Amino acid sequence: MSPTPSLKLSRGEGVKVFGPMTLMLKSGSIEILGKKVRVGERIIVHKLKSYPVIALEDSEIDLTMVNEAQIKRLEEDEAYFKWVEVAEEIAGTGGRIVVVLGEVDSGKSSFTTLVLNKALEAGLKPALVDADVGQADVSPPGYVSLAYPDEQVLWNRSLKPVRMLFIGDIKPQKRSDAIIASVKRLVETALSDGRSPVVVDTDGWIKDVGAVLYKFRLVAEVKPDFLVYTGGADTCFKLFEKMGVRYRLLASPAVKKTRDRSERREYRSDRYREFFANAPLVKLSIDELLILDIPVLQGLKTSLGDERVVYSSLVAGKYFVVAKGDARRVYEDLSSTLGRDKVVVYPYGFERGLYVSLVDDSGLECPGLIERIDFSSNTLYVRTPCTGIKPRLIKGSSIRLTEDFHEEYINKSAWEPPGQDHTVTPAPPG
Repeated sequence: MSPTPSLKLSRGEGVKVFGPMTLMLKSGSIEILGKKVRVGERIIVHKLKSYPVIALEDSEIDLTMVNEAQIKRLEEDEAYFKWVEVAEEIAGTGGRIVVVLGEVDSGKSSFTTLVLNKALEAGLKPALVDADVGQADVSPPGYVSLAYPDEQVLWNRSLKPVRMLFIGDIKPQKRSDAIIASVKRLVETALSDGRSPVVVDTDGWIKDVGAVLYKFRLVAEVKPDFLVYTGGADTCFKLFEKMGVRYRLLASPAVKKTRDRSERREYRSDRYREFFANAPLVKLSIDELLILDIPVLQGLKTSLGDERVVYSSLVAGKYFVVAKGDARRVYEDLSSTLGRDKVVVYPYGFERGLYVSLVDDSGLECPGLIERIDFSSNTLYVRTPCTGIKPRLIKGSSIRLTEDFHEEYINKSAWEPPGQDHTVTPAPPG
């Protein structure tokens, strides 16, 4: 680390800071995404983040910059200043629901943070619905989540979830209906809890026809007062003005931080790690649980008379088998007598790292990772940060996490006829 000279800003002047760096306000008053920074307060700028810093009065800031950290001056026509106007309009006019759309890295999450901070400054009680299942800030990936910020933050990742609803996928393409239903449910929950505005931060899938149709359905179901589109010359969504929606089109910042595919993957791994790295192991009885989207645990237990088979179940005339040894060989042997389209074989230990959601009687959900299944005693061992939860339902997925919290997929390790889809199969990781 090599310290840089203090940065001096005149009142009304602004800069964009790009992490990794730390800054500390030495004197004066500054604002970052609507958050007022106190003298002596230390701000950490993550390597994936960039922030606009605006001087509310003559100010001096101590900076420590690392590696590729940068500082750039904000011009008078910088898009961020229009962002502030719209955020203050939302906070000042009593908009109850706000939906934020836009492309990847267009600034959706930063604008969402700005709105939340401006709402708190105005004495309101805002809520955030994080609907970006692939780059989730509030929950681990694969969830739509709800948070109630009670103090200003710079990154929505700082917020704690009050409710999470499992989608079981990191991409919206195959799960758009589930995402829409979850968003609508959490918006209604927030409103019933007296929260307003409720701000919905969406994913960056927006460029193709399927994406636009999905987002149209989402907006139509949620019925926002404000619809904000960041980072594009969009025209389609302006049609919602017919429903009385106040539509605002915002440009992206002229200079912005973008994440490449590998950085997005690492961000997801980091989020999984935050929830699971130190999560305790809990023991659950399969006999007391209803299990979804893990077909080998959903069927009627059967015996196939093969010593290699650890466990097998029958679902709608199809055998789902867990076997030791060469899973392909077991599949070939069993399918020769049962039929090639009647058998799916998973290798023994396939369940380790399987990503699931634990659901209690009240509907509260908590993320879990299956450690192992003891088929002899019908016992499930799951790592979860929610030790107090008493689940009655487990929602499965085809996502399995490696030791370093990267995603792989159980359908790729199972032997079955081509073209079968017995679990929710996500698109390749983005």
